[in-house]
Amino acid sequence: AIGGETLRYRDLSARAGGLASGLEGVDRVAVWATPSVETCVGVLAALAAGTTIVPINPGSGSRELEHIVTDSRPELLIAAPGTEVPETLASLRRPEAREAGPLPDATADEDPAIIMYTSGTTGPPKGAVIPRRAIASNLDALAEVWGWTADDRLAHALPLFHVHGLVIGVLGPLRLGGQAEHAGRFSPRALAAALEHGATMVFGVPTMYNRIAAEAEDDPGLASAFARARILVSGSAPLPAALHERIERLTGQRILERYGMTETLMNVAVRDGEPTAPGYVGRPLPGVDVRLVDDDGAPIDASDDETMGEIEVRGPNVFLEYLNRPDATAEALHDGWFRTGDMATRRADGYIRIVG
Repeated sequence: AIGGETLRYRDLSARAGGLASGLEGVDRVAVWATPSVETCVGVLAALAAGTTIVPINPGSGSRELEHIVTDSRPELLIAAPGTEVPETLASLRRPEAREAGPLPDATADEDPAIIMYTSGTTGPPKGAVIPRRAIASNLDALAEVWGWTADDRLAHALPLFHVHGLVIGVLGPLRLGGQAEHAGRFSPRALAAALEHGATMVFGVPTMYNRIAAEAEDDPGLASAFARARILVSGSAPLPAALHERIERLTGQRILERYGMTETLMNVAVRDGEPTAPGYVGRPLPGVDVRLVDDDGAPIDASDDETMGEIEVRGPNVFLEYLNRPDATAEALHDGWFRTGDMATRRADGYIRIVG
């Protein structure tokens, strides 16, 4: 359910299959990633057709948008009918789709699935090329550590042009055969309503949980709704200890944190049922290797929660390359390991604490 519209699996499959017919032979397609049914149908159609998706943030500035389009060179644009798009995208054709059709399966594990542009601190954004195997393996690993099954209904209001909202928040429920409800525009009440109607999981970021806590202080009904969730998950930024404690006091829930990046999807997560501690993002996901290295790149064996090192990641979740940037790719990847640039310590039980 998204944007006030609900699609059952058979309807989603038929619509995506019809759209996929217009993507045959198309290498890349831009997706105007509004929180809408059209975005979800378009993403599923492109993945099934073997077409690489370039999600576009509708709030992108003109210079950033021009860079993304010039760099990725999409052939078509998927957007809701009647949507006005910036001039940079206006010249792109829309796919010619049938009303319905069978859903193909035209991709292999190493094929690029998504080119997700990072917001880098310097220079223009880099396009991280994410293969299908990274998405599949990562979602399966998260399902294992969170006990995420087809019986779950996920509620969130995350943007659909980032890994968190699109890959985990939309493709996750689809892979597992579960349900998803996107609130469209975030509000604590909208997510509470989803929980009252059967949602079992909530994904959010610290700013969202801060608003939830603020409104729950004055609204016991809101607090009660969030107390119904099976799990609450936070990511994309550190969750302050005071907010952890505030949510627990109001709802009885301990928020599970996880740590990931555009280039690696999720690397580390707190398991459902394991003790949580503010500042700790959990242990490596199944199949994902995480190590700390010193300034010279040598692995650090210490697990004293004091010795700091840079996080490096290896596994099927790691991206293929930065599009058109062999220099940046070579700098970030070595011997199968991805240099994250993030600093952390490691506890004796393997729990990671991000420190910078």
